[in-house]
Amino acid sequence: MTAGPFRRVLVGWDASADATEALSAAAAIVRGGAGHVVALTVVPDTPGSEAAGQRASEFAIRRRAEDRFERMRESAAAGVRMSLHIVEDRQIGRAVCTYAAEHGFDLLVLGRHGDGAARRTRLGRVAEAAAKESAVPVLLLSAE
Repeated sequence: MTAGPFRRVLVGWDASADATEALSAAAAIVRGGAGHVVALTVVPDTPGSEAAGQRASEFAIRRRAEDRFERMRESAAAGVRMSLHIVEDRQIGRAVCTYAAEHGFDLLVLGRHGDGAARRTRLGRVAEAAAKESAVPVLLLSAE
């Protein structure tokens, strides 16, 4: 099978249902080729004065992202090279777009809404920022 145009695919990963749909789609896009899917979790970067209260929350975000990613990789990624990267930044949408551009990704795949967002017809903040600012093509998906 010939590899498609998208060999390096970045997925915004917050372990939500929409992010799970995005990760499954990314795996399907690169399956059968020499592609690589990277799931990116952005942990909010907190200033020093606020850091003490945020460490437990940041640890929980990281742990949840890692646990759900491992389950997804085991179930949906047969034959697909997939890895999880975690970065810190205050502005998640900007961080995802910058990461995609700086690391040479061909496609950015995001869920329409992040974890905990109310379902509505408009996009979540990160999806909206990526749709407006990304230097690479963006695919937005929803679990519903």
